[in-house]
Amino acid sequence: MISAAKRRTRETDIVFERTVLPNGLRIITSEMPQTRSATVSVYVGAGSRYEVDEEAGLSHFLEHTLFKGASRRPTAQEIAEAIESVGGLHNAATDRELTVYYAKTPDFAALETIDILSDMVTAPEMDPIELEKERMVILEELSSVEDNPGEIAAILADETLWPDQPLGRNIGGAMETARSLPLSAVERYFRAQYVPSNMVLSVAGNITHEAVVEAASRWLGPAPEGEAHAWHPVEPRGERPRVGIRTKATEQAHLCLTYPALPLGHDDQYAAGLVSALLGEGMSSRLFLELREERALVYDVHSYMSEYRDAGAFTVYAGCDPSNARLTLEVAREEIERFLCDADDEELEKGKRMVAGRIQLRMEDTRSVAAWLGGQELVLDEVLTVDEVVAMIDGVTLDDLRRVGGDLLRPEAATIAAVGPFEDDSVFAGVI
Repeated sequence: MISAAKRRTRETDIVFERTVLPNGLRIITSEMPQTRSATVSVYVGAGSRYEVDEEAGLSHFLEHTLFKGASRRPTAQEIAEAIESVGGLHNAATDRELTVYYAKTPDFAALETIDILSDMVTAPEMDPIELEKERMVILEELSSVEDNPGEIAAILADETLWPDQPLGRNIGGAMETARSLPLSAVERYFRAQYVPSNMVLSVAGNITHEAVVEAASRWLGPAPEGEAHAWHPVEPRGERPRVGIRTKATEQAHLCLTYPALPLGHDDQYAAGLVSALLGEGMSSRLFLELREERALVYDVHSYMSEYRDAGAFTVYAGCDPSNARLTLEVAREEIERFLCDADDEELEKGKRMVAGRIQLRMEDTRSVAAWLGGQELVLDEVLTVDEVVAMIDGVTLDDLRRVGGDLLRPEAATIAAVGPFEDDSVFAGVI
């Protein structure tokens, strides 16, 4: 058993400890004795970037199946009652590069929760009858996307930026693949990806590292070693159409203006994050003030960053009257250009305080702390503390902000995704 010493940079920062079991399972904890709760999370290297086209949605399908019963609690009801009977909540999420199973419970139930989640990720029942029932639930979940044009626009933005590859696919897959995925493929994928060296157990709350390691050694230590399949790297976009249209009879147009951005761990990652924060995050951001408050073109406009191991995206979303779709994108482009020219030190300092403050507020919740630790450990194989990240944010200069913003937000690099009553992309000709 290999264990690292505690890490922290000052008394108010996250303290965490890390242990690796002989089978490769990583355990990372943060003791928060001021709380009365604990969040137990299991992170797995499984997501849409690990899937081939004909099995799109496999990670998401498997996520659902693990809630249907496991060796020590063989039904979905028994799993749910074990957590909910103490007032806890549990859920899971599938992303492109990971799947996470988590439960937040009172502190006295934390060790039993490790037992519950460990059983789910190592010994699921996978009853064919129950899995076929869950297939119908998944199809209903995918159908619900059709009632959310904003979500469709986000999916279309990824497809347009990264066409014909896993990074640009809907994480949940398509209706066709969800209907046809054989259960043998689900079981095969589970055996390949759900191995200890491809998992992280992250626990935060009123617990001790020693107690967590002891429980994990009992429930996850016997899991056999294995080598998981690798993820599919991003492919060059090539000469593809830069505007994606989904014709839909909506009252609003849902627009995404998207640019290729930086991967996780890039030296300029925090400068890019500040560009997004100042341009489109919050009601004091430039895009919100210009597009909503000044011109009344939109109800919602915001920007966000998507960051992966080898790629990233910067997206501006806006919802507007279809007749204003072109104007909305043109004004967004104008505001971006204005920002790159006249952003100043005062604005940069505002962005630094906002981004750092948001991070610090998140760290009061055990679930957020467990996510901070587990996500970094699984994807990056390292964990930066809050103070380390805040220091890097604080180190961004105005020259960095303008340089990175100028490099990323070039019109010739942009793509547009639009959902609404558009017959074709002619309305957007020349916007980018």
